[in-house]
Amino acid sequence: MCGKPVKADPPGTKGNASGWRLGHIKDRVTHPELTWVESNWRVEHKRCSDGGGQAAVIAKAKADALREAGFSATDEAPQAAAPVSSLPSISSEPFTIPDELSWDHFIKNVPAWLEPYIEMDANSNPPLAISPVHPDAVGTYADDAIPWIEQVEKKELRWWQRLGLALKLQHDAEGRLLKRTAVETGPRRAGKSVGLRGLALWRMKHGPSLFGERQEIVHTGSDLAVCRKAQKEAWRWAEAEWGPKAVTRGNGKEAIESPDADVWLVRAQDATYGWDTTLALVDEGWDVKPDTVTEGLEPSLLGRQSPQLILTSTAHRRARSTMRSALLTALENTDPKILLLWWGAPPDADISDPAVWEAASPYWDEDRAEFVASMYAKALAGEEDPELDDVDPMRAFECQYANKWNLKERRQVGDPVTTEQAWAELARVAPATSPDAVAVEAWFERGVSVARAWRTQDGTVTVSVTNHATLDLAARQIAALQLRKPAIVGTSLIEHPAWKKHKVRTESASATTVAQVGELQRMLREGTLRHDDSEPLTVQVLALRVSPGVNGPRVRNTDRQDSIKSAVWAASAAATVVRRKVVVPTRYQTA
Repeated sequence: MCGKPVKADPPGTKGNASGWRLGHIKDRVTHPELTWVESNWRVEHKRCSDGGGQAAVIAKAKADALREAGFSATDEAPQAAAPVSSLPSISSEPFTIPDELSWDHFIKNVPAWLEPYIEMDANSNPPLAISPVHPDAVGTYADDAIPWIEQVEKKELRWWQRLGLALKLQHDAEGRLLKRTAVETGPRRAGKSVGLRGLALWRMKHGPSLFGERQEIVHTGSDLAVCRKAQKEAWRWAEAEWGPKAVTRGNGKEAIESPDADVWLVRAQDATYGWDTTLALVDEGWDVKPDTVTEGLEPSLLGRQSPQLILTSTAHRRARSTMRSALLTALENTDPKILLLWWGAPPDADISDPAVWEAASPYWDEDRAEFVASMYAKALAGEEDPELDDVDPMRAFECQYANKWNLKERRQVGDPVTTEQAWAELARVAPATSPDAVAVEAWFERGVSVARAWRTQDGTVTVSVTNHATLDLAARQIAALQLRKPAIVGTSLIEHPAWKKHKVRTESASATTVAQVGELQRMLREGTLRHDDSEPLTVQVLALRVSPGVNGPRVRNTDRQDSIKSAVWAASAAATVVRRKVVVPTRYQTA
């Protein structure tokens, strides 16, 4: 019989549902109906809710101040700004798993030699996607490799690890391996490193006799620590098998070498060039540069006997194109030499459902159920996990524990100038008085930003930004403010007839975007800038990505920056406002 045994317990509970079920997690949330409203995921929302609705107070005060100043909601830009949680340019375009890559299709076409590897135990789950067996395959080296690896590891391999080895080691009638590339992805802490380590050691020990050449294994990944950890577990065995000189432990030079010069090298991404690679391992490939694979590893596999490239990773919101491209190529199922093994949640899965967590994991037991539930509770509460290197707790959970990939998402280039939480902590209610400075900038035909700024007694400057569909509307609203000083206007807008029409005095601002971004960074660094959580400014600041440059920061994103420029112009002008000193005459009394 093929397939998975029926379980008596509800999905994901393993007899312990009362201790961790999602219902109990949601009972601790004041508004569970808002759990999956993306704009409610921001960490600062929790703080505001706990503090008695400060966000609502700010919003009301801001609306009242706008009305008093003559601004109306109908004048805002015609295109709504995206919620902050969607600021990284992510396309959630769903992908589909072809029927020929489904588990049902796979088990209907299993050859006799693979049948022992498809029987699942009660703690195992089938993959979301799996490539068909190569049409030329007549068997697998896993029959001998698995017992040998289990002896070396001193542990029994899990079902999914055995299946993965059986498919990676399928061979033709002449004994040649048929899967040249294996793309393997699953959630965090599922045991991917065990499979990599076992395959590497087996090829070192048995590859020379099976494939007729010295084995040179090059192992790289997101960072050296990840690769070192996977290899370190094999050091003791290698020293017992080949002597103390078999292991090199130097940082960045880690290696295991047999007396016959078969070698397993751990190398940084930029050090993968120039080897005669027979097996290339890419660990946590989400953060591996594309050219490490295409220019470093793949060319080094040419001319080898039964060469293989193994790409393994868990999903990540900031994934480079390396793994995403490999997954998309494997999903096409046009090359029988590519093996896809994918455990994870599909794009439309309900990430709050424990059954989804279980189905996404190749191995599931009570301990893992409780652990994943606790991670979900932390993400729901807005707690960041530094180990996951992601400022969005819920997106980090989706990736790390449900292995939910967005294959079309674009990785941001450059570094943010601030975080969502740090920016939220700078929010305050804007003064209801006339602003000390006003600045205007446009972004081609996409709208006009008007920034107002006030200098406060504590030495900081508060800014508020509104968006307008046309410059004429912006000029009309500025005229209603009855400013004593000219409005600061971008150079390209200074000659527009709207200013004369509405009798608005102007002065030109000619500073470059680079200079304005540098000034924004300085204000944030020195703590002199505050804002009223205006959506146009908040969206643009959190979307801004920069990298160091010779003449200042290099702006790396192409999103709108007119709100940033106008806000910095206004803030800089307000900071330098000289208050007129009022002299009170002294009355002298004569004798």
